[in-house]
Amino acid sequence: MRVFALELNNDIKGIVQRKDYIEECIKKLPSPELVVLPELALCSYMASQEIWQYADDCGKNTSEWAVAMAKKYRTYIGVGYLDKENGDYYNRYMLAGAEGVCGYVSKSEGESAVFKQGNFGSVIPTPFGKVGVAICYDSRRRHFYENVKDEELSIILFPHGAPADPKQPEKEQQENDTRCMKYVEAFGVPVVYVNSKGSLEYMPGMMGAMMQKHGFRMNGMSRIYANDAVPINTGIPDVMAAEVVVSPKRRVKEIKFHGKDILPGNWLFRHLILAPDTKAGLKSYEANRGNF
Repeated sequence: MRVFALELNNDIKGIVQRKDYIEECIKKLPSPELVVLPELALCSYMASQEIWQYADDCGKNTSEWAVAMAKKYRTYIGVGYLDKENGDYYNRYMLAGAEGVCGYVSKSEGESAVFKQGNFGSVIPTPFGKVGVAICYDSRRRHFYENVKDEELSIILFPHGAPADPKQPEKEQQENDTRCMKYVEAFGVPVVYVNSKGSLEYMPGMMGAMMQKHGFRMNGMSRIYANDAVPINTGIPDVMAAEVVVSPKRRVKEIKFHGKDILPGNWLFRHLILAPDTKAGLKSYEANRGNF
């Protein structure tokens, strides 16, 4: 399968503008069979409640656009979007082909002030097999692994809108490589990591203040991880492409976790910053979601 990961410019705003921008990117791709877009690709990644203005209505607009793109360019497409359903806002990722929508998943954790949290599923059935999808922070968490460990998967997608310190690219790359290769080794299937590029807008809480202080931004670093990958040289900036073998496989190796996280991380950060930020975010979400 010819897989293309598009590292989108997060600074382009507006649904209409981004749809035009994304299509311009897709039309340049040589014979794509699967196009993988980042987290919240249609509206751009935003970690505040300002993003609610871009919410779809139960995926209707996104599904119509995704199927139209799939038909026009004869490919499957994975796209991140913000959805509103029964008064709640969901960070979702959809897979679609010319025949229609294959399915979608919702992000379970992260940005608690902005998106509905929950214990959501992680697998989308497609004509080329089951696809495991973990949106950004979910790819680090045991929850995703528990959802997929007994499934027969053909490929795993990690769409991100992940800010990091641009002054420490080696650290970011090492963490990405470690996390993605654990799944390649465990399942023997390709893993696609795709992240946007661009500035990080306002993020509430102590974590947001810390990221702003250190100049965090989205640095891309997208990559297709597969033992049998044959690179496709497109000559297009910010497009990672490879031909990979996509066939259903079952897990052959256990992945060890550090508590609920795939990487050790920083205990003080998780407990003194992330935990209180998550708690405050949940309160803010419930207080404001009905007022927008």
